[in-house]
Amino acid sequence: MASLLSTPQEAPLDWKPPKPGGRWRGILVLLPAVIFAFGYVLWLIPTLLLFKKWSQRHRTALIRGWGKALLWMFGVRLELGGLENRDAPGAKILATNHVSLLDLMIYSAAWGDGGTVIYKKEFGKIPLIGRCMRLLDFIAVDRGNPEAARKSMADAATGIRERELAVWIAPEGTRSRKGGLQEFKMGAFHLAMQTGAPIVPCIMRGVSEVNPIGSLIVRSGTVRVDYLPPVHPQGWKRSNLREKATELRRLFLRYLPAASGTEGA
Repeated sequence: MASLLSTPQEAPLDWKPPKPGGRWRGILVLLPAVIFAFGYVLWLIPTLLLFKKWSQRHRTALIRGWGKALLWMFGVRLELGGLENRDAPGAKILATNHVSLLDLMIYSAAWGDGGTVIYKKEFGKIPLIGRCMRLLDFIAVDRGNPEAARKSMADAATGIRERELAVWIAPEGTRSRKGGLQEFKMGAFHLAMQTGAPIVPCIMRGVSEVNPIGSLIVRSGTVRVDYLPPVHPQGWKRSNLREKATELRRLFLRYLPAASGTEGA
């Protein structure tokens, strides 16, 4: 499976991914990878139902296995830096840039103990996938109307705080369509203020090189994820959350290019 290289806390500003491989491996592996991805979910659901205690003990390994196997199939090597920030005790919000569908494999392969994701309640209706997310205790939020959204986010915040979860969230809200870091939405910052949990910036680089925007083909190559020191929300207020979002985005821009038409481009 893809090797995981742990590196010191300081993220290198000048890191450049090695030149990716050609398209043929990605083309040949695409169908087997899709079959494996859904087959793993088919296997995982009865495993989670029938062996609950065992599954809880090995939850991190079960989630990592999906992503690591897929990265290995595509020949993608994953470098991880600053793992002490990811693995620090207590609740935290893992805020990362969102590049492509390959991100899901990377999140999975880099999964830490107590990890979870927040997903729209509607996704729970997807056959197999929705059932699997519920069994893995991922957090559904109802965005159908403002009142329901506020209540579900408040409930999510309580669960995150009490269970000391590490939540993956993309402040951009959706993956970049044309490349570069988009403006940040406010969800991650409201969540940090509600929970008191620090935001751990997660910088992903090399994704667009191995999986060019708009392409289904994944090339072999190297992706790096750096977990930077936590940003604590003490003293944050609703009135200054936009300022905090702008400050965090500027930190990301030290490592990533800005999307066209946004600040820093």
